[in-house]
Amino acid sequence: MTHFSHASVPLVHLTLGENTCVVSLFGGHVLSYTQSGVEKLFMSKQAKLDGSRPIRGGIPVCWPWFGQLHPDINEHKLAHGLVRQQLWELDAKVSTTKSVSITLSPTDLTHPLWPQGLTCQLIITLTHDHLEVKLLSHNKGEKPVPLSCALHSYFAIDDLPETSLSGITGEYSDNANEGAIGSTPETYRFTGEVDRIHPNTDNILSTDIYHKDRPITAITHAGHDSLVIWNPWRNKSQSFVDFADDEYLQMICVETALTQHFELAPHNHHQLIQTIA
Repeated sequence: MTHFSHASVPLVHLTLGENTCVVSLFGGHVLSYTQSGVEKLFMSKQAKLDGSRPIRGGIPVCWPWFGQLHPDINEHKLAHGLVRQQLWELDAKVSTTKSVSITLSPTDLTHPLWPQGLTCQLIITLTHDHLEVKLLSHNKGEKPVPLSCALHSYFAIDDLPETSLSGITGEYSDNANEGAIGSTPETYRFTGEVDRIHPNTDNILSTDIYHKDRPITAITHAGHDSLVIWNPWRNKSQSFVDFADDEYLQMICVETALTQHFELAPHNHHQLIQTIA
């Protein structure tokens, strides 16, 4: 397990057999998931764990909008929503011989940009063979509410040039190239900055991360309409105050997301789920 003795944000530790998970209540943020002693998630050595800024690494929760997907983003500049920089509360913890699960919810729903009637919960479940993160959105109001969100997961890798992905096909929108449309390469590797939204036109349900020819992490998705693949590469890494210059070689983001103009109907709910094995 990655050690977080320097963290001043409140943490919740889950353990089941040889598997562990560490969750920060600041941001409702999974910091670490180890499977039989192997860390699956990347956390920057320079990440701030004092509540002063969003945490760089692990699984940030982007909600109720993702990235710049808010109509007034140019005015308020609040990328990735309203819940990454607030405390969440522990609503429940359930332990059995097969799993350990916690339910969290944000504590501050008073922001002027908070959509009327919308609430969310995060359910994190550790089992003997996987970690499941479920983001629940509830519309308790009388009108449909636009919703975009993501589980912005950073995955640990050994060496970016030796890393590839499988399970992704079709066209994508390239945010690193002014939204140009590209075609997913047959061998999905990283040779420069990658910031791509892959619409779920081909029913993408699973993605595998490979080191050379060996699968190291399996990711499954549900409730999504997009996958977002991100690596900042060298130049952008150097501009981040909470990210070492060469750490882009040790991570890739594979994000389970809603980005395609989804609306949540009144008195309805939505589940965005990512499972890591």
